[in-house]
Amino acid sequence: MIVELWILCAIGTAVIAAIRGGHSLRWLLIGCILGPVGVLGAIFMPSLKSKEPDVAAKRQIEIDELTKPLQGSDTKTVSAKSERQ
Repeated sequence: MIVELWILCAIGTAVIAAIRGGHSLRWLLIGCILGPVGVLGAIFMPSLKSKEPDVAAKRQIEIDELTKPLQGSDTKTVSAKSERQ
């Protein structure tokens, strides 16, 4: 019974956070750990989706800056393999 409640809280937390613009995987883990407290945290977190164009544009720029290394062609990968050949 308690395990099912915790699973529902984790899923609910992730869904609520995704609707409000948060990172759903991070909130899923928070919901797994905190249960009902995670749901309340997701409900009361400030929404990352804004109806004001200036705020939305600023947040989009921040997201673009975070994803730039993933999109660029000059990405450097780290490998555990040695370069000996």
